[in-house]
Amino acid sequence: MFKGLELWIIVIPILFVGLLIYFYGFGARDVTGGKVFVSGHEFKVDISDTVLKRQQGLSGREKLADDEGMLFVFERPAVRRFWMKDMPIPIDIIWISDGEVVGFERNLEPEPSVSIFSLKTYSSPQPVKLVLEVSAGTIDRLGIKKGDSVSIRL
Repeated sequence: MFKGLELWIIVIPILFVGLLIYFYGFGARDVTGGKVFVSGHEFKVDISDTVLKRQQGLSGREKLADDEGMLFVFERPAVRRFWMKDMPIPIDIIWISDGEVVGFERNLEPEPSVSIFSLKTYSSPQPVKLVLEVSAGTIDRLGIKKGDSVSIRL
């Protein structure tokens, strides 16, 4: 009986650390940035590939250059829903699947005085593993359209 208790004293902390790594990605990846090319246009991006990074997103960021963005990377394709919680700057969202643009949202404005329960949500038109946020107006300025090719260099 005592040996069983000793085993649980070892197993429980290991399971706890494993769950932390799974849900929050502590040390899961060392990649923090990269480049995304949308129809030949280059964006320097921060990589958001853990629950905590995705939760933070671009919130709190005061500006975003024309050639900057944030790439959200998910483990598996699913319909993704985004909102503008705590966002101080307007953005465009580009939904990406299988190396091409499958949809986008243009000129999304911050909603600073809206309650969390009333924020607009924006959904991908189909399951995606990648979502690119760039400064508002980028889609129109560069003429990005559905079907444009997307490549990533980390």
